[in-house]
Amino acid sequence: MPATVFLPATFGLIVLAIGLWTYRRDLFAFDATGDTRLRSLGPVFIASAIATFSGEHLSAVHDLAQMVPKWFPLPIPTTYVVGVCLLAAGVSIATKRGVEWSAPLLGLLFALFVLLIYAPSAARHPRLHLVWIFPFREGTFAVAGFSLFVFATRPAWSDGFARFARFWAAFVIAFYGVLHLLYPAFAPGVPSEVKTAAWVPFPQAVAYVTGVILVVLGMAASFRKTAVPAITSAGALMTVATVVLYVPNLFLATGPAQEITAINFVADTLLFAGAMFAIATAVGAGRGGGALTDSTRPLRFKGKSFELQSQFSGE
Repeated sequence: MPATVFLPATFGLIVLAIGLWTYRRDLFAFDATGDTRLRSLGPVFIASAIATFSGEHLSAVHDLAQMVPKWFPLPIPTTYVVGVCLLAAGVSIATKRGVEWSAPLLGLLFALFVLLIYAPSAARHPRLHLVWIFPFREGTFAVAGFSLFVFATRPAWSDGFARFARFWAAFVIAFYGVLHLLYPAFAPGVPSEVKTAAWVPFPQAVAYVTGVILVVLGMAASFRKTAVPAITSAGALMTVATVVLYVPNLFLATGPAQEITAINFVADTLLFAGAMFAIATAVGAGRGGGALTDSTRPLRFKGKSFELQSQFSGE
């Protein structure tokens, strides 16, 4: 097995296992509802996915270094540094250690990807729909990183941030839904230039249904009262897409190229699902974002604790 397959898969699975163990109390709490358990998966999915991408940066450094802007010095060392940073952030989030540092720095890293790589590309080719996928995808990952930070360590910022995160998520969800309706031949979930796998039955119907659901959820996410369940549902839809459509490709892939593509799709879609869960949690934490309908478990980082209670809990 080549390193370009082994490292991403190994890092992703190990960090996924660590995250599930660390967040087991949130996932299996006696008084937790289904929505609460889903949102608890946000940090776990984010940590596992970025650990997977760290393996790609460390094993396919020469390929990924080509994405570094030409004016930026030392592209190969930069790629290694990004890989190490992603792995460190993944382990930090999965273990709930140092999240007050790793989460905002992760958000900043994805924001820099948008500003330095994807936004300039979109500006050069504004009529090409494909280039607009990536700024909003990476931007959503950035918002998710900041969501983890605000929810865990800066509750005083919750109201203002919740409004921004709610409208950002609403737009991106609806935008991706429209892309599914306009380009149904491409794989559902997070839009891309890759067509749906041949083994998927009625691929265009799956794309249309996914698109309609995303558009409806995007519209619902723009309203304060329905924002949290709508964004949570978008994350659940992406989780289903990961498990049903993309995990099987890992076992059907033949050769390193197909295996790398399959790993990328699993990690990308899982990261978007985790981002939706993290954003939904942050949106529910602010009065301007929409109240959570249930209490969530406390998040503790190095002895610090912030517990979000429902507006209806009476506490």
